[in-house]
Amino acid sequence: MNYYFVYSSGGGAGDWGGVDRVFRQSMPEYFKNHILLKFGDIFFNHRSSTSIIKPKMWREISDAKAWIIGNTNDDSIRAYEDMILDVGTTKIVSYITSDDADISARQLIARFDRILEDEGVLDKFCDIIETSGINNAVTFDIPNLFKVRSQIGSVSRDLFTEGNCKDDLIDACARYANYIYHKLHGQEEKLLTIVNLCWSKADVNNYLDKLDYTPSKLGVGGAAFYSYDNMGAALQQMDSVLDFSHYDRVHFLGCGGMRRSAIIKEYVGNSNTFSVDNTTPYNRGIDGSTDGRTQSGYFDYVSGEMIRISPLTKNEILRLHRISVERGIAHFGLEEMEEIISGVLQHQSKLSNQYTYECRAKLIIHNFHVFKYKAE
Repeated sequence: MNYYFVYSSGGGAGDWGGVDRVFRQSMPEYFKNHILLKFGDIFFNHRSSTSIIKPKMWREISDAKAWIIGNTNDDSIRAYEDMILDVGTTKIVSYITSDDADISARQLIARFDRILEDEGVLDKFCDIIETSGINNAVTFDIPNLFKVRSQIGSVSRDLFTEGNCKDDLIDACARYANYIYHKLHGQEEKLLTIVNLCWSKADVNNYLDKLDYTPSKLGVGGAAFYSYDNMGAALQQMDSVLDFSHYDRVHFLGCGGMRRSAIIKEYVGNSNTFSVDNTTPYNRGIDGSTDGRTQSGYFDYVSGEMIRISPLTKNEILRLHRISVERGIAHFGLEEMEEIISGVLQHQSKLSNQYTYECRAKLIIHNFHVFKYKAE
């Protein structure tokens, strides 16, 4: 099972500047061919802005791979063909709810529709797919509010059941997928058609009936909604409806942490047909604050456990990393990891600078590499 590095997954400019600076030398070749990029992270503003669109980026960027190459100075990205273009539409929902925290589900869908139409979002998305040579593009959906942490108001609202509007949401997903399919002149093989684990058998069949094409690839959302105990049953139910074995690719979007990734792997087996992503490795890598009140986390290859980085845990982390190096599974050598941990500790001691951000960036890469190792 493949695991994707989520590029531009959040965080501040310092952290992403660090990732870009160390990318060419430190990023594993595997991840250069397994990048998940969110369309919204390039083109959409945060909720506080007056417009959802970043006008300069909208005007000047037509090639997602060229954008990453420009950021990282790594021309090798152009040769890799397995990039996933996700939509990043949580920013649209957050933007909408910033104006009206109590907006009803149907009103949110209507406003979401208007934004896509008024701004030509789906047309731009299709242009990016074609210009960038993207072979795996997730079709658009309206994210459920429980997963939009940056929204204003309650994050516990469940759009799928609120106001009996699940059919409206499914209809919207189908309309967006059909528009993209026709705009791409029927190149269905480029699409990871979105489905949601929260949908029932009737929901899935209703959705498939609305599509103007038969999907050969799937982008499966909603995994993070389920508890560890219930996730296996959810996968089994979706598989019984769709039969995952009939698809060329099945990618589980934002599947949560390592345990959910392991549950997916246990269910689908170790096949390159299946893949996952989540931002946990990134988020734990940047948890550390400059005043030391919070600490970044190091993931261990062998156990999969995370250890918070502090002066008290440094030696234990390096002891564990030595074991991984000796087993030939670590990406960074012991000496470089010692430098990384020291830089992270410096960052957490009110001494942050470009160098410490680069150490945090390498920690992010290490964490992603551990998640990849566990997913394989």
